Amino acid sequence: MKLLQPSRRSFAKGLGLGAAATFLPALRGGTSYAAGNIPTRLIVYWAGHGVPRHVYNFKSAGGGAPTETDFVFPEIRSPLNAIKKDLIVLSGMDMVSATVDRTSPSNAHYEGETHCLAAINRKNGDTAGGPSIDQYIAKAINSPAPVTKFQSLSLALQVDGNTSSTKVCTQGAGQVIPLEPNPAAVYKRIFAGFKPPTTAPQQPAGPSAAEVAAMQQKSVLDFVLTDFDAVKPTLSKEHQTKLQAHQDAVRDLERSLSLGAGGTFTPGAACADPTANVTVGARNAYPGTSTILKANIASMSKLVQSAFACDLTRVALMCLADPFGDLIGYQSGSNGTTDAHDLVHKTSYNNAGTLKANPSAMATVAKWHQWEAQQFANMLELLRQVPEADGSTMLDHTVVLLCGQIGEHGHELTALPWVVGGGSAVGFKGGRYMQYTKAPHNNLFVSIAQAMGVQTQTFGNAAVCTGPLAGLRV
Repeated sequence: MKLLQPSRRSFAKGLGLGAAATFLPALRGGTSYAAGNIPTRLIVYWAGHGVPRHVYNFKSAGGGAPTETDFVFPEIRSPLNAIKKDLIVLSGMDMVSATVDRTSPSNAHYEGETHCLAAINRKNGDTAGGPSIDQYIAKAINSPAPVTKFQSLSLALQVDGNTSSTKVCTQGAGQVIPLEPNPAAVYKRIFAGFKPPTTAPQQPAGPSAAEVAAMQQKSVLDFVLTDFDAVKPTLSKEHQTKLQAHQDAVRDLERSLSLGAGGTFTPGAACADPTANVTVGARNAYPGTSTILKANIASMSKLVQSAFACDLTRVALMCLADPFGDLIGYQSGSNGTTDAHDLVHKTSYNNAGTLKANPSAMATVAKWHQWEAQQFANMLELLRQVPEADGSTMLDHTVVLLCGQIGEHGHELTALPWVVGGGSAVGFKGGRYMQYTKAPHNNLFVSIAQAMGVQTQTFGNAAVCTGPLAGLRV
């Protein structure tokens, strides 16, 4: 197929340039964390409750105040110390959006639940007034045309009285997406009839529309580069330097086009059917036994790893719920509590925390949070096991956010104990303790959205959002 090559005049006119052909602007904003054609993925790892504030204190390795690069996770999240180099701790970030919402929540839990991922005024007392960040990003990267078979996955470790009505995942104002708690159902939905690639995909007989478009764009760029070379000798040294910068930008765009028609991604050898790693028919009674809980979280994590490796989706939300029961040694009535929910509130740092100094109660709570932290670490390790074409791993190309509906057991929405894992290929340099002062969590979502290729400067309530979280991506 013969590709049309524009004249110099028509090309300049198309760019809005004058007869002097003022230096061509950069066609793609250059950054130090461009991911090429390897897709960036997102996991929102939602743990529900926050962490008791009186035991969530960071120190340096020497016991002093933590710094950006010298910090140690407290005992209640000690499993994260083993993967600290892959993590960014966020300190001083608040749900500012909740403080300006004039619609009263139905209860204290919904106050945080409706804002934790949507960060916008409530639709009503128990639902958010906009999409959760996972759904916002999933929709954006699949528009105007789908890039993956499934826009996103919304999963729950188990169903309990609270999780079954959890409304953190929303497609839009008041549009709640239910969380799927059954690994077997998730497997059937995603992998039923799926055949992983075993050989290199066959090329079609002729170029596709996307390939033609890419070749046409590359033809234009070839023409521009030739034009640059012809003009360069007639310019001053200063103008040659400027021209070279633009030429480099054009070559960068040319390379991106050559990676594949339309920037497509072909799954590699890591794409495999995860049948052997999924527990089929796992029971979801609450509270589940340790055997059920461990099987479910392992299956769910493997399903996300496989779905990402096969590029069936690039966004997932995983809800852990409350892993009480024999997994962490909690028994109803222990330490004078009526149930696990009661234990959560009575171990708060505030006046309601009547058990905050009780060794037995705090040991149970610590075991719970350590278990959650270990599951988060296990998910990151699964991502690390998948190699990418550029020599990195899937973890480098996946942003994993450890978050929840409240910041502390007493329903506090300030000082959120959130952690970002992975994502080094898109600027999330790990091994850092980032200290902020009342930073709106909307800003974090802007940073994540931009890392996922969504060009936005705001998310949620624009009145409190001030752009990407300062210094987070480098």
